[in-house]
Amino acid sequence: MFNLESLLLIIVPVSCFLYISFPWRKPRFSFPTWSNASTTSHIAILTDEKPKSPRLERKRQQRMRHFKDLYHKVQNLERFPEILPQVRETLLSLLEQGLRMAKYKDRSRSILNIATFDASRLQSFIQDIQLDVGLEFEAYMRRRELGGGPELFKSFEEACMFLKNSAPWNYTDGAWLARIHQVTTPFAFRGVTKDAWQIFSEELGDGDLEKNHILLYKELLQSVGVDLPNGDSLDFTHPRHGIEDETIWRYAIGQLLISVFPNEFLPEILGFNLHYEQPAIGVLKANKELPEFGISPYYYALHISIDNAHSGHCAMAIGNIAHFMEIVQNTGIMDPQTAWRRVQAGYCLGQSLDDRDTVDDYEDKLVDIICKKATIATKIHCTSRARIGKRKLSSWFSAPPSSPKDDDGWKDEFLDALADSKPWICRGDSSKSLLMRELGWKGRMFGAFTHVETELLRNWIDSLRPHGKDMGEAYWGLVGGYQSLEKTFDPSRHDAAVSHPTFPATRTWSLCETNDFEPKSPIQIHKSAVEIDALLPLWFAHAGLLENIISSPYQTITPLVSNCLQILRAEKGYKSVGTGIACMDEQHWPGYSPDLVALGLEMMKNRGLPQPTCLGDIIGRPEDENLNDSGRFSHDLLGWAQHPMINSVFLLGLARAFLDLEQWVADNGELLGRRERLCLSEMIQRKATGFETCWVELKRDGLRCREFVTGYDLGRAEIDRLLVLG
Repeated sequence: MFNLESLLLIIVPVSCFLYISFPWRKPRFSFPTWSNASTTSHIAILTDEKPKSPRLERKRQQRMRHFKDLYHKVQNLERFPEILPQVRETLLSLLEQGLRMAKYKDRSRSILNIATFDASRLQSFIQDIQLDVGLEFEAYMRRRELGGGPELFKSFEEACMFLKNSAPWNYTDGAWLARIHQVTTPFAFRGVTKDAWQIFSEELGDGDLEKNHILLYKELLQSVGVDLPNGDSLDFTHPRHGIEDETIWRYAIGQLLISVFPNEFLPEILGFNLHYEQPAIGVLKANKELPEFGISPYYYALHISIDNAHSGHCAMAIGNIAHFMEIVQNTGIMDPQTAWRRVQAGYCLGQSLDDRDTVDDYEDKLVDIICKKATIATKIHCTSRARIGKRKLSSWFSAPPSSPKDDDGWKDEFLDALADSKPWICRGDSSKSLLMRELGWKGRMFGAFTHVETELLRNWIDSLRPHGKDMGEAYWGLVGGYQSLEKTFDPSRHDAAVSHPTFPATRTWSLCETNDFEPKSPIQIHKSAVEIDALLPLWFAHAGLLENIISSPYQTITPLVSNCLQILRAEKGYKSVGTGIACMDEQHWPGYSPDLVALGLEMMKNRGLPQPTCLGDIIGRPEDENLNDSGRFSHDLLGWAQHPMINSVFLLGLARAFLDLEQWVADNGELLGRRERLCLSEMIQRKATGFETCWVELKRDGLRCREFVTGYDLGRAEIDRLLVLG
């Protein structure tokens, strides 16, 4: 039984307290909190921290091993589909931790202060952060002008270490948006996801390999003599490379995990994106200091420009959220308040990944405070029979842990017991916790804790997970309930037409003998003979053939994949940007630029067919006995597309076969109007150029030529079989 007497024994006032670092008090050397994922960096070599307790170090090591394992496997997901439940569980844990960490921070600069979505308040919130960054950089420049030295690193060697430690997340630049705009995206949100995916495309140079941010960073490392294995390889995570800070891997894995379930966590992705596309003090400092050690700052200068809040990625991120909330409010697809809380949760996740400390660190500080107070009071109240959990108070504190072995688990055990000591502690709600009332003015323990200590205790209580709930239940409880966009329409479906990712068993294909590619003659279908029920599944499904090839950013740094991205940009309806970059221009473009999905919806509208909500409404269920052959082949296409690593060139050949079908549709005046057919013709021209460039690249390897020809021949044979009537 935990009672007031026991609390008095623990928190009896003492005259001197050891200094404890709280979130609003900065240590002498701290990890800079940078707001952009591609440039955020935790500089372990510059920290001047006291050694962590054995409890914290043990937990950090466990987390780091877990994060490293996931870092490799998520980038190679089709080889490790069994980790999907673990991926989801870890993501939910990080999201919950993000909201819990927000309790410990200065709430005057918190997105949680915007209780109900308001576009103007969100804009003001970001403007205030920009002002803070500007003032901080101005103060930094004054220090430098007065003779102060570099603050991120003090030597060329430290700068190289800084760059190497930044590799895990810079090699996953933009990963959180990689899967956000796919053929499985619910159709109501495709306008939102198209604008968001454009940011990811620009991180990859829009298919111009020279501008690919991941490749630029790899070349930067090579320029200073840092030689690391491929970022998606298992060897990349090996301890011999010296990247052994848990915070680094937590930061990187957060970017990867949130991308895996793009429909289920769309609001969180949009909030996460806003945090990482903000102006960042660390980027400005790096841009200033790297040249002082003979290192090119261009990678960082690029992000200063591209992430601006006027026309760049920050402005785009704000617009994406406003557009998403407008759709939610107008359609009722989600509860608007829940949707906004989830956007906030994604933003808080980004903030928490920036943090050097975790909830465990703050809990450790709290136990230290209580321990010190209780140790002083032990002799005074040695006869007390008060208990915390199943142990007497004197048993808890008569011999505090003095060795790593003793410390291992003691603090967790004590915290668990303290957290369950009702009515003094009410999990998740300090306002209902009797302890906080007694610590306040006119309470019987007023003055026992300093203001800072009281706030730490309050934040700890508010951050406690409700008893008996796992991390998933706890997270959904914090944001107002579970809802997945892909399950909004038909929650019983789990196939590749509605769920992402999923890895169904796929139909096998046999490699052909020839490596010579010769396009076949145009498709011949009489205009009046086309069966729309056969055409539509093929049309929509083929839009997803190449999407997953670019789902891991590090795997985009080859000429072939960059060419695939250019093809994807064309079929997703993005304008050709030439030598520049579009940013907000794409959203403000006055012309009509539909993607393949929009053109398919237009075909259905012209035929008077009901408008579908998602791909599943069109393609049917794979287990349905009445599913036509076109629907079955469409599921084959989706299954192959979910395995891009082993099927990449085969998928490219399939996509080239469907270019023939697109040409037939563009020539057919009965399926689309003149405006749509003109747009489709322009798309076809851009894609044809892309395929020709890909073929030039493939011709260097006979095996890959055969895979491409196999995909093309199989795709064209099926199109002819399913659509060309004899």
